Amino acid sequence: MAAIPTIIGMIIGGKLRFPPFTRETFLLAMLWCWFGITTLNVYYSNLFVHHLDDTVQRYGDVTRILMMVLIAMILIGDKNKLRWWYLITAGCFAFLSFKALRFGLVTSGEARVYGPPGTELADNNGFGLALNMSLPMFIYLARNEESKAVRIGFYVAFFAALVGVVLSYSRGALVGLFFVMVVIAVQSKHKIRALIGVFVICGVLLAAAPKQWIERMETLKTAQKTDASAQERFNSWNFAAHLAYEFPVLGGGFKTFTEPLYQRYGLSLISELGTEYGPHSIYFQMLAEHGFPGLFLFLALIGSCMWSALRVKRIFRRIDRDHWLVMYANMIIASLVAYAASGAFLGFAYFDLFYQIVATTIILKYLAKKEMRELAEAEEEVEGAEEPEQLIPNLAT
Repeated sequence: MAAIPTIIGMIIGGKLRFPPFTRETFLLAMLWCWFGITTLNVYYSNLFVHHLDDTVQRYGDVTRILMMVLIAMILIGDKNKLRWWYLITAGCFAFLSFKALRFGLVTSGEARVYGPPGTELADNNGFGLALNMSLPMFIYLARNEESKAVRIGFYVAFFAALVGVVLSYSRGALVGLFFVMVVIAVQSKHKIRALIGVFVICGVLLAAAPKQWIERMETLKTAQKTDASAQERFNSWNFAAHLAYEFPVLGGGFKTFTEPLYQRYGLSLISELGTEYGPHSIYFQMLAEHGFPGLFLFLALIGSCMWSALRVKRIFRRIDRDHWLVMYANMIIASLVAYAASGAFLGFAYFDLFYQIVATTIILKYLAKKEMRELAEAEEEVEGAEEPEQLIPNLAT
């Protein structure tokens, strides 16, 4: 309903053009192509063909996500459109954060918070991951907004999301929360005070946490031996390692975590809780489903986005520490850290919010290069205007 009118509007409005070509664009295209190759491998493999229908369905879902990412890179070509894209995105997660806070108050924190049913966020783990990734959006959009009402709304949403992550009862999300809060603090002008603030907030959350939450988190100490959920993860990672060892190049394709393949390595797909094991890690998920080349491209994409955001930040911080490009670069870095940390324990390798962050990196590099050109043109009449010109090629890759 959203994609088809958007594509038609692009054609009618004459907006069809190539997306900005960067290192991240190339890596994303390579990863997309590799998904197609591993899907074809499932079709031609007698061992993997039993999950072909699930593989094709998942490939279609991922393709639709990446198609809309591509369209976003084509359509969002200026600061104002990028701002509205994130006002809408962050606004949606702010709404969910407020709902999570309300639910926590009504239940006194004794029940888990889940995301909207029938979505990628329905699971408490996925919801916790999404809130972690949205925390940098709230804090940096608020700092860059002129509207007082919007600023206040995002600051309130930031603290509501903190409560939502804790009440998700997701240990993977809790790990990600710690890392993203530290990164936000380090990016602050007042690093020491911000870090102290992080530990104060952690102390308040721990002091106010319900008994059930404390008991859940204490299982981290003995998770490997006593916690069924943790044992699911170790079992899934063991399966992924066995599969990658036998099929290191192409893996098993999308949805390769199946009963016949688990039995092949003497493992069981069904956990003690009566549910099927999932990947339980973005890294093991990529490794099992797309082999070492898929994992390499995935890690390279994350690392490249991080590096590019750091370079944009470093260049424009010389001009203005509070430059809007610096704010977006900080947001990208913190959101990627949240995804990389929480994702180590959650199977969300195809989470669309991550691919939006990738698209944002590509768009930001394009806008940064455009901004540097404008600065260079404005300073051509002034002596010593060579420095901005020299900075432009640094963003080309």
